[in-house]
Amino acid sequence: MVRLKWEIKWNGTQLGKTNDFVMIDGIKYFNRDYLNMEYLKENNHHTEDEKGQINYYDIVIGNEVYKNGVWYYADYKTHARDFSNFVAFGKDVELSI
Repeated sequence: MVRLKWEIKWNGTQLGKTNDFVMIDGIKYFNRDYLNMEYLKENNHHTEDEKGQINYYDIVIGNEVYKNGVWYYADYKTHARDFSNFVAFGKDVELSI
């Protein structure tokens, strides 16, 4: 089996490149260990759903800001895996193989 790497970009800047992702409810969540976290600034926005609290990051590159462009479940775990280290991206972030 070949696992291709996903490249994650916003406004032409690479936020990360990884093949470590999971699908949760049809959304790709990427392991933040493979992201350029210097572009992600945690903010104080939170929401909640049946899986728990959702925390958000802004993407900040120079003077450009994508407010709440990245999110993650703070404590989402299943019997198989802990997903708290995985983040998803908003629709304006380019995901390509």
